[in-house]
Amino acid sequence: MRTFIVTLSLISLGASIHTGRACAEPDTDRIRAAVAQGLRIVQAAAENYPSHRDCFSCHHQTLPMLAMELSGRKGFDVDRKLLQEQAEFTWKSFEKRREIAAQGKGVGGGSMTVGYGLWALDIAKWKKDSTTTALVSYLLKTQAEDGSWKRSSNRPPLEESDITCTILAVYYMGKFASDDQQPDVDEATKRARAWILGSEPESHEDRVSRLGALALLKADRTELAKAQEEIFESQQDNGGWSQLPEMSSDAYATGLTLFTMQRTGISVNDAKFERGVRFLLDSQCDDGSWFVKSRSKPIQRFFDNGDPHGKDQFISIPATSWATAALALTLPPTEAERAERVPVPAKEPSR
Repeated sequence: MRTFIVTLSLISLGASIHTGRACAEPDTDRIRAAVAQGLRIVQAAAENYPSHRDCFSCHHQTLPMLAMELSGRKGFDVDRKLLQEQAEFTWKSFEKRREIAAQGKGVGGGSMTVGYGLWALDIAKWKKDSTTTALVSYLLKTQAEDGSWKRSSNRPPLEESDITCTILAVYYMGKFASDDQQPDVDEATKRARAWILGSEPESHEDRVSRLGALALLKADRTELAKAQEEIFESQQDNGGWSQLPEMSSDAYATGLTLFTMQRTGISVNDAKFERGVRFLLDSQCDDGSWFVKSRSKPIQRFFDNGDPHGKDQFISIPATSWATAALALTLPPTEAERAERVPVPAKEPSR
């Protein structure tokens, strides 16, 4: 499993695989302005959420935190105190049910929630503790016989993909497993790998998650390129991607796609990638958010978090997070990023 972590670090450098014709580079100043506006929206959303609810959510913790972290790496003014507070909110949400979670029970949203929760903690560089160990135990106890992890509800697009659920479980078990848990995690990972490699995507969320999984699993380069090409083939005329073939392009599907493409080797200068960037820039609302119409049937009483777009805010905030994160990744590396990527030569011993 440690191989996955190393692989993700290599993937994040974004070595180009696709060789599509490059076109004129989008305006960097316009991208920076879009990221700044999107960042303001998602930070406000994350800050407001704990005043309404005391339980973790992927839509108002993990994805806003991802947008905040990636924007911060590009030099944007990120509220680091808020980022840490969101991690603490996430941890407390799971800590109070730690004992029952360790038995594979008692987590609303099931394995998908646990996977997103561990992702949120990882973004904040949370240290392993008894609560994260309990969450790894939860995942070990809830793996299906076929090697996958199944979503416990169908709330598209965030919670409609067993492939998403499985790769989140596999990757973050590897990040947070204790030494005692590692042998069981390794065995669970082998089973999950076989399932993912044989899976057949049914939705765009499935296809994109499978692409990310193939990269993490160090799949054959030809198979990885094929998965990338399948996603490019579903790009719509306006440059964006849609959640389902019969739907119009939206910022959720497009932001998720560009984020994953960049993390799996597609150059940000690829012509098709740039068309996706332009779609995001052109579809951003005047207030800095991106609007996406919900197609999820409500299972909880609606509350207004104060975010844009009324009853569609709980998908529009994840969409704004994905769009902000994807656009941030297109910006040139900062000096700090360059320093992280260049190994420092070892000093010669003094004579």
